[in-house]
Amino acid sequence: MKGICLGLLVSLVPLAASADPLLVSPAASYGSGIADNLKQCGLPETQAEAVLKQLAAAGVSAQAAPSDAVPPKGRYLQLRIESAMAAGNAFTGHSKQVTTSAHLFENGKEVAQTTKSRDSMGGAFGGYKSSCNVLRRCAVTLGRDIAAWVTSQPAPAAPSR
Repeated sequence: MKGICLGLLVSLVPLAASADPLLVSPAASYGSGIADNLKQCGLPETQAEAVLKQLAAAGVSAQAAPSDAVPPKGRYLQLRIESAMAAGNAFTGHSKQVTTSAHLFENGKEVAQTTKSRDSMGGAFGGYKSSCNVLRRCAVTLGRDIAAWVTSQPAPAAPSR
């Protein structure tokens, strides 16, 4: 048991040793193929907040970046909602889907990227939920997925002296 705890502690030290927090794009941008009515749902803000919340829960120091520009120094997570789809209604059932890409930068260079997708039919009483409500639930779940992906990435390289 002590060996497992020590192993976990040693594996988390590189994450804690990073003095600068991971900057997360303040709101995920939208891809070009997303319908205007879906842009009213606030998915970028919902997703950025979910990623920050989940990173904090995982013990990763992170904060919203002041802009969407990739900074030349430090770690930066750029989010982009590539697609969002809303079909169905209260009678036939919801069918919603959100796909997001995440790009991890270190000192201005991309070091990793992923694309994640989630879909939902609204869950229990889904027919009584708005399309935006169901899409936001997908965005929150994607926030958890992306935070887990970030924590699985290698620790940042130590600065050279």
